[in-house]
Amino acid sequence: MSKKIIALIILVFLAGGALTVWHFWRSDPAAAAEEFLRQVAAEDFSGIEKHFGEDQAHPDAAQLREAFRRFGDSFMLSEIKLANLSPQSRGSQEAVFDLALAYHSRHFPPLEIETELVLKRSSIFAPWRIVWKDNLPLPASGVEASYELSRLEPRRAEIRDRNGNLLAGEGSAVAVGVQPDRISDPERLLQALQQELGLDPDYVRGQYERTDIQGHWFLPLVKLAEEEYLEVESLLRPIPGIFFRRETSRAYPFADSCAHLTGYLGEVTGELMEAYPQRDYQSGEAVGRSGLEASRDDFLRGRPGYRFYAQPSGGERVLISEKPVRLGADLNLTIDGKMQDLAFKILEGRMGALAVLEADSGAVLALASAPSFDPNEFSLGIGSRRWQELSTDLKKPLFNRALQGLYPPGSVFKVVTAAAALDQGLYEAGSVFTDTGRLRVEGNIIRNFQEEVFGEHTLHTALVQSINTTWAQVGLDLGAPLLEEYFRRWNLDQSWPLGLAMREGQLGSPGRSKVGLAWSAVGQDQVLLTPLHLAQVFSVFANQGRLAPLHLWEQEELGEEKVVIKPETAAVINAMLRDAVLSGTGTQARVPGLEIYGKTGTAEAVGGGVHAWFAGHTQLPSGLNLAFALLVEEGGIGGQTAAPLIAAFLSELIR
Repeated sequence: MSKKIIALIILVFLAGGALTVWHFWRSDPAAAAEEFLRQVAAEDFSGIEKHFGEDQAHPDAAQLREAFRRFGDSFMLSEIKLANLSPQSRGSQEAVFDLALAYHSRHFPPLEIETELVLKRSSIFAPWRIVWKDNLPLPASGVEASYELSRLEPRRAEIRDRNGNLLAGEGSAVAVGVQPDRISDPERLLQALQQELGLDPDYVRGQYERTDIQGHWFLPLVKLAEEEYLEVESLLRPIPGIFFRRETSRAYPFADSCAHLTGYLGEVTGELMEAYPQRDYQSGEAVGRSGLEASRDDFLRGRPGYRFYAQPSGGERVLISEKPVRLGADLNLTIDGKMQDLAFKILEGRMGALAVLEADSGAVLALASAPSFDPNEFSLGIGSRRWQELSTDLKKPLFNRALQGLYPPGSVFKVVTAAAALDQGLYEAGSVFTDTGRLRVEGNIIRNFQEEVFGEHTLHTALVQSINTTWAQVGLDLGAPLLEEYFRRWNLDQSWPLGLAMREGQLGSPGRSKVGLAWSAVGQDQVLLTPLHLAQVFSVFANQGRLAPLHLWEQEELGEEKVVIKPETAAVINAMLRDAVLSGTGTQARVPGLEIYGKTGTAEAVGGGVHAWFAGHTQLPSGLNLAFALLVEEGGIGGQTAAPLIAAFLSELIR
């Protein structure tokens, strides 16, 4: 054999070896692994069988799709990410990788799994294929595993007053229902349920004759409060087929007296679920629908927790991941439950409101609004007829007059005009005026109440006797800009973040005319305030000219006090307010043992009618400084209607 032939043979062998080495390194198993994992991460299993060897057992696309669907539904899967793919070993026909996948969830923290991914090929010229190890979606469970998502509901927290008394919390109710296969005398049963509970016989019969029920089921018909249950239990229990079941229920021990504060629970709406996806509401769940139950719903309710389980085919269920329940937190109010209850009872039979503040701190002690409603009705399941009655009642029992009612304050507002004039040095308490019973302003005549004439008098007397003509003149001398400034100083143009809907006060446009300014100075024209605003006004006089930030719950971080008027201005006004009760328009507010500072108001409402007001402040024997405002809608004369009610309220407080 010639040297050339030998050299050629050697060259062929070397070339073949080089080709083999080149093909070995060119065909990268990592590329095949990454392509497979890209489909898994995208949950796109169409044609995924191409990644497996034909001679090896493996799931098909439908099996993988179903396995990841079951896993994803229970884990609330949002995304799959490749966390790691690093070579562990590689031979000519087998490659092993360390694999880590991160499963992201809408509920759980990311779940990272670690496993091996093995690839093989039949020869160095063949493509790399996945060797199925039944380790996806989860390594220990495999493709045939089942999964379970367990929701853990938080216990709704309580609302309590400043003394720890329960305003809203867990109570019990009794469900009255029937068991179809125990009904032996239908007519007797239907008659008794109609007579004692007002249930329509057709409704009851329709419930137990449904074709989709079983005879031994308990079919609830209505929920009763414990006291209602005690009234009918002995009458209904002997009737075959009627049964009772006690259930937990949201309870409101103070019922209608605190209803506008606590609000009530109702079934969650689609709008709420869409507006607050982070709260993870569930269809049919009872959530806050009004009052603090609604505005502090997330705080009181907490957030549900979850547990995610995997169960391999034929194996035991294993807890894989858990999201703890976020417990609701109790809401501790500044409200004094007994004072709130008393305030509501004082208003009984009337339309009105009574707001009471702790003047030094700004804590809201009572916010009563009448008429009202019983939030326990909503817990028991309010019917459409009853809801219609409440929502269309002309007396508006669902309306919170203490915070949402805007009313002309009338003569009570004269204290703001007086304080502004004194604070600016325009007048002194002894400044002298002469009253003829009338004040003509641009052709408009302002008269005193019942057209009284007071003749020569001081500024002090003008407030004690509530002389309209004098305060209209003071308002004109003060001017609209300063009246507006003091309105703002008192924060009367603002609402407070109490967690309850509150209207902002309105001064209107007193500068548009002298007539408008004169009537604004005596609390008429366009001036509108809530009862809480007026309690706020008098808290400044009780607190040496400072306004403490109003607040309703103890967890709040409060702002700083605000200086509204000089301490000496507050002292001068207080002397006037004291005499208004001792010898002026507010004598019917006197209470033995208390020094009461107050002002009456008789305000003409737009469209007719006269509202009765009394607002003021006092210190109780306990040392508690109260500022308050009481309104009776269309109550007539403030000194004759509102003042005696305040006297009754304060007398009961110190008993």
